[in-house]
Amino acid sequence: MAASKPQIRSLFATPVCIHFHPVAQEINAELKPLIIAKANGNETNWRSDADFESWSGVQGQTLFRMLRDLADGLIQPRSGGRATLDWKISAAASVRRKSEYAEIAARPGWMWSGVYYIDDGYHKSDDESLGGECELADPRGVLPAMIAPHLGYRMPGGLSAGGSEIIRPQSGMIILHPSWLPRGERRFDGSDKRITVEFDMAPP
Repeated sequence: MAASKPQIRSLFATPVCIHFHPVAQEINAELKPLIIAKANGNETNWRSDADFESWSGVQGQTLFRMLRDLADGLIQPRSGGRATLDWKISAAASVRRKSEYAEIAARPGWMWSGVYYIDDGYHKSDDESLGGECELADPRGVLPAMIAPHLGYRMPGGLSAGGSEIIRPQSGMIILHPSWLPRGERRFDGSDKRITVEFDMAPP
């Protein structure tokens, strides 16, 4: 009897959704000046209160409808079927300038978290030295890499076990992930402002 081929399964998967808003150009054109005005010339790593939904206007509501649809599409009742939920959203706008970054952190008390990039600050440049990548850390910490840090697992995503994955932002991009997955942003060295909306979502 011929030896069977080993079956490799990826257990306890972590869903990370990357999506581009279909009308990003239109909503970003209105949200960008609104957020800059709210920042009021603040020259530090500015972040609004978590009340963005209350002052974001029509285009903000367009964004939140997209976020709720994405969240609905990525969950289901354990008994099967599909759920449509009235997600509670807490969102804050942020403006980052040259040399600024965001600390890596999880978001206790929420189910989904993420970031929407209104302006990535790259001006369409592919220069990797500008930094500013979104960084998603292994929620297990360094545990998978403690015994043999020079080895990784031969499977998709296996080489970053115990480390982090990075995603280079683009204007109009939405990154949605479970709130227990730590997220941050590496130092941004672009010459322009980076403008984002960072959000957390909870089911009713």
